[in-house]
Amino acid sequence: MKRTQRLLVLATLTVAAGCYHYVPAVSTASPQGTPVRVSLDTLSAFELSQITVNNIQRVEGEVVRVDASELILSASWLVAITENGYPGNGWTVHIPESNVTAFEQRKLSWWRTGVVVAGAVVGTWLGFDALGIGPSFGGGGSGTGNTQ
Repeated sequence: MKRTQRLLVLATLTVAAGCYHYVPAVSTASPQGTPVRVSLDTLSAFELSQITVNNIQRVEGEVVRVDASELILSASWLVAITENGYPGNGWTVHIPESNVTAFEQRKLSWWRTGVVVAGAVVGTWLGFDALGIGPSFGGGGSGTGNTQ
């Protein structure tokens, strides 16, 4: 039974990890390591390792720093105008602040997290109930009771 409880907690935490959303930020001056999404005014090209990705309209990643009106990100995902996505693999990209139309920070949504956790708990409970796993309530008995 303890193993089942541990699996339930692990499954719930795993599902809850995806409960993030982006909210508009006041400025691009965010602390280093802040997860962000940047929308670009002009389609841009970025060199990642040995390939160049073109027509990029949105970049997701973590803030490295802001230098001389240039936003420097460790890219995790780049999205082209065709909605094709490219993994950034942590490569550093330089974006002029004048090319930024939207700057959003990634935040945990307590509402989404609560809904997902409640759904996971109910779904897991129903699944265990359907499979007959867990304690049995009611009926049964050993039949050794005293009958007069």
